Amino acid sequence: MSSRSFSFAYGIGLVIDRYRHTQYLLGKSHDEVSTLRADASEKDVNIRDLQKSLGDASAELQILKEASAGLEWTVQRVRHELLECRNALQSTRNVNHDLELRLEAQTEATALARDEVGRIRGIHEKTVQLLKTHAEELSAAQAYLNKTDLSSGADVISMVETLNGEIFQTAATIAEAFKFGDKQVEGSTEMESAYRDVVEILGPRMTDLLRSSPHHDDQLVIQIALQAAMCAYVEWIITSWYFEGRDEEQLLSNLYNHIQGSEDQAIAGRWRALTRRYAVEAFTEGSDIHQQLVDVVMETLVNILISAGLEVATDQVSDTMAAQFAGHTSEVVKRATELNSVIGQGIISCELSPIYLPPETAFDVGTMEDTFGRGPREQELILCTTDLGLLRSERQGDDWQRRVLMRPKVALQSGLEEPAIVEDSA
Repeated sequence: MSSRSFSFAYGIGLVIDRYRHTQYLLGKSHDEVSTLRADASEKDVNIRDLQKSLGDASAELQILKEASAGLEWTVQRVRHELLECRNALQSTRNVNHDLELRLEAQTEATALARDEVGRIRGIHEKTVQLLKTHAEELSAAQAYLNKTDLSSGADVISMVETLNGEIFQTAATIAEAFKFGDKQVEGSTEMESAYRDVVEILGPRMTDLLRSSPHHDDQLVIQIALQAAMCAYVEWIITSWYFEGRDEEQLLSNLYNHIQGSEDQAIAGRWRALTRRYAVEAFTEGSDIHQQLVDVVMETLVNILISAGLEVATDQVSDTMAAQFAGHTSEVVKRATELNSVIGQGIISCELSPIYLPPETAFDVGTMEDTFGRGPREQELILCTTDLGLLRSERQGDDWQRRVLMRPKVALQSGLEEPAIVEDSA
């Protein structure tokens, strides 16, 4: 091959290579153009989206501008209100400052007022205590000077009559409840012991009459003896200070007699009322004083029956009496203690006292009554008291005015020696 042919062929080869390269470049450019077109299309979409977003943003911006304008107005209003609040705060601070000054001044005034109140309260308490003391002194003085009685004389008379009736019924019931045989020549040891106890109360003449008289057909002497014994005991109960023996209570009796001679009746009566009240509380605390009194009375009633010749053992008589007549005797004691309270604590204006006449007292028709209503022999002495009387005593200056409100009834031996009917005292 010639060089010209070679060169031609070489040239053709270069052309082909360039063509191929050009085709490759064209293909590549075509791909790039497709890519660019796709990118451009995508860009267009993005641009449209951006434009839409920009439109939306512009609308939002417009809204925000409008809102900003509203906010600006609000801010201005808030600033104005804030300024007003600051002014109000300053005014409040000024007021608070004034109030603090006033409070400080008021605190000082309150402290002074508190001190003054404390001083006045102290004076008030002293005044109240002084008034209380004076009121107590006045009350005590009025208590001693008050002559008002809690019961009337008529009330007391009625109570004594009721008591006498209760004594009569009890004595009559007991006397009829026991049967007596013929008198024995010699008394038993129990009878002698009972006789010694009874004679101290009824005296030897009434006790001997009780001992020697037959009782199987007529129990009148026994009834009179029982009445007299109960009268003796209830007179002591009514006048007792605190239900002890007369010897134990003698100190108070002597002291009261001295007070009566030195003080007005109102003071003496009030002293007696208070002393009776508190003496009973002090000396009988914790004891059944009522039952003790009933037992003492019942023992004497048993001794009277034994002294009268009842041929029954003392213990058996005591058991029978306790079973059948304890209630009767308890009622007598109850009424006597009620009279003790009424006369001793409820009567201030005068002295009321039961009248009991001891055996062998001379009969006085002006101050006593014959139980049997027959009248005494000349200068006859009484056997015993069967019904209590009532005496009223009142001091008038240096003298005592005494008046018998109820005459006591007494038994006379002359009345027992003749047939008689005892009046029912009930």
